[in-house]
Amino acid sequence: MNKMNIDGLIVVEGKEDVSYLSSFIKALFFTTNGLDISEEKIEFLKRVSEKQKIIILTDSDKAGEIIRNKIKSQINGVFDTKISGFARKNYKKNGVAESSKEEIISLLKPFETSQPFSKVDYDLVNLISLDKKPEEKRKEIIIKYRLIYGDNKSLENQLNMLKISKEELWK
Repeated sequence: MNKMNIDGLIVVEGKEDVSYLSSFIKALFFTTNGLDISEEKIEFLKRVSEKQKIIILTDSDKAGEIIRNKIKSQINGVFDTKISGFARKNYKKNGVAESSKEEIISLLKPFETSQPFSKVDYDLVNLISLDKKPEEKRKEIIIKYRLIYGDNKSLENQLNMLKISKEELWK
């Protein structure tokens, strides 16, 4: 099955959602880690919204609503997609990961693109490890691009969300 290419960043609650969605969707994902949507994350998403669409796809429960409302109240122009919860695989939860692929595909159809999905491989492992002080180099990148602290994979995802070119990073 060909995966659906999405033009925009999809905001979800957790890693389980990303795992499920990435089985049939190619996109960039931002996880809030449940209700843990700090001001730092909101500020980061504001910056991302200047570069690309932000699509909210949270669970259809109280926590999902709180996250959705917090993002929508602080960031202009976000796209809110709500799962109905009717076509679920697991009737005990109203989560994204329990929703049918068909429902999610129909919700994300307006954001589908024919452009092939691609992510930049920034090769942070080499960039950071070549430096004499790798932790300082990592901190420098985080500060320069106002990223949320994380491992190399997390930083690379954030750089992709902000559409930073590899050339710009390696300067």
